[in-house]
Amino acid sequence: MDKLKRIYDTFVSSGRFISATPYGSGHINDTYLVKVDEDVEYILQRINGNVFKDIPKLVRNKELVCGHIRNRLIRHKVSDITRKYITYFYTDKGNAYYKDYEGNYWTLSLFIKGSKSYDVIPDSQIAYQVGIGFGEFENRISDFDAKLLIETIPLFHNVPRRQRELKEALAKAEPERIEASKELLEYLKKFDNEMLELQRMKDEGILPLRVTHNDTKANNLLFDHNDHPLCVIDLDTVMPGIVHYDFGDAIRSSCNTAGEETRNLDEVHFNMDYFEAFTAGFMEKAKHLFTLKEKKTLAQGCMLMTYLQAVRFLTDYLDGDHYYPITYPEHNLQRAKVQVRLLQDMERQFDKMNQFILDQ
Repeated sequence: MDKLKRIYDTFVSSGRFISATPYGSGHINDTYLVKVDEDVEYILQRINGNVFKDIPKLVRNKELVCGHIRNRLIRHKVSDITRKYITYFYTDKGNAYYKDYEGNYWTLSLFIKGSKSYDVIPDSQIAYQVGIGFGEFENRISDFDAKLLIETIPLFHNVPRRQRELKEALAKAEPERIEASKELLEYLKKFDNEMLELQRMKDEGILPLRVTHNDTKANNLLFDHNDHPLCVIDLDTVMPGIVHYDFGDAIRSSCNTAGEETRNLDEVHFNMDYFEAFTAGFMEKAKHLFTLKEKKTLAQGCMLMTYLQAVRFLTDYLDGDHYYPITYPEHNLQRAKVQVRLLQDMERQFDKMNQFILDQ
């Protein structure tokens, strides 16, 4: 506790430190809710240097994006704006981060009191509001130059990279893990060329480069007590990308009827009602931003992000489970099976998904 107090005290903020308790369900960073002797609370976070290699520039990404959103909200005379973007605090040296004696980097931000998030989407109405929230985020950063941001995880959604890593893991995997993965490998292989198409269009500039969040799970969106979206959080992976990353990952994570941790594959289906609700909300706020080519390929983005997550889980399984934490020996294999089952159901409903997007 004394260490957390010392770190908090390096930031220029309001209130004397009382306590800090672990907060949230994230696995990458260490996050604490700080209480002080005033009517305000803070989020103190240690950023994982094993995952993020250039943390000062990562923090700069956050500053730029949040500053842009703040200025846009002011221009549009939006009320209560401190609840609609993340406010970061600076040290007495003028940095938006503190580096401790062990080399760890810390940030301090304002906790948005009275907010909540959903780990699991309970119904179509919330799915619609999640779409509204992420669509509004795309809208608010649409006029920001994505080239000003660094890639906080280089080649994060790069398809050739993920395919190469899978092949490398397969080449040195234990025979029993290869055998257990055969069906998944055969199914994923048929998508190898198709999944390169969006990558090609991005590389050739056919799809415009945008600011993307790259982790658009529902629990990265805060709501008020009336279930109206407030702001997007967890901005560590904000960087240049294509809208397909955000739309596709939101659909992948929100429309799985069983969640990605289930052990029962029979429970895994693609929830078309949630897809339509999310898409309606997302397009209501952001469809005017997108080119016709983007709209025509958004459904492909859902397939891409599900394919990539299956590849990443399977790669980690074949490689001996070094990246994703596991609770049983076949955990990452099971996670990959869940993503493949979801991908199969998306494949069956792809034409319907595509038409619904185009009808918005």
